Amino acid sequence: MTLLKKEIKYTFKNLFIWVLVIILFNLMFASITDFITKQNSPFTTFLEKMPDTFLKAFNMDISIMSRPEGLFGSEGMTFMYIFFGIFGSLLASKLYASEFDNKTIEYLLTKPFSRKRIFIHKLFAIVFDLLILFGVFLFSELLFFKLFVSGQYSNKILFAFSLYLFVTEVFFAFLGILISLYIKSRKLTNSLLLGILFFMYFASTVTEGVKNTEFLRKISIFHYMPIIETIKNSKVYYINSIVILLISLIFIVFSLYVFQKQDIKI
Repeated sequence: MTLLKKEIKYTFKNLFIWVLVIILFNLMFASITDFITKQNSPFTTFLEKMPDTFLKAFNMDISIMSRPEGLFGSEGMTFMYIFFGIFGSLLASKLYASEFDNKTIEYLLTKPFSRKRIFIHKLFAIVFDLLILFGVFLFSELLFFKLFVSGQYSNKILFAFSLYLFVTEVFFAFLGILISLYIKSRKLTNSLLLGILFFMYFASTVTEGVKNTEFLRKISIFHYMPIIETIKNSKVYYINSIVILLISLIFIVFSLYVFQKQDIKI
């Protein structure tokens, strides 16, 4: 328990900053939603003049912009996907790769804890932070929509946004753990994870409608959590989300095996 508290305390400052950013972001979007979703608003008129390629790259669809959840899904979720992916990536590298960077891993292994226990306590600290950010996003999203949005909207769709973001942060955090154990450098781990994040996101959006790049979309997790289809069809992609979480668990199982068998050298 002491080790777990240490890891949670180690990430608290960063978590607090991210929580504040998420709350302010949701507040900003909810407070301007009524103005922007009005028919013939300057923002909508501006978007109608933009090329389709640009709109697809940023997950925008004019047909849903008049709906409160449509605006947030088209605009806000573009940033949120990236924010949550970055959060999960940085969190994993901070708790695992930084042990090698700071040359504290050998000292940690001299403690009266098994490698499995050390790994699991770090994992619990990561999951704790991921759940906190997920909960803050969901609560603030629902609260601010209730306070500021007068038009009709679907709480089911708002929950879908939160679910997709949770899946995203879990995927990149758990992938980050595995990469950290192999690369053992926080800087390189972050660079690789951010590259994967941006590749997956834009492979899912920019290549939309291009037949020759269909395979790129299929290897992106964002392809299986489509915001626009979720809003249009009022459908939450639970099965897809569960499958991605199961893949993430495979990363963890393999990471634990590597951590237990790895010859730790600084």
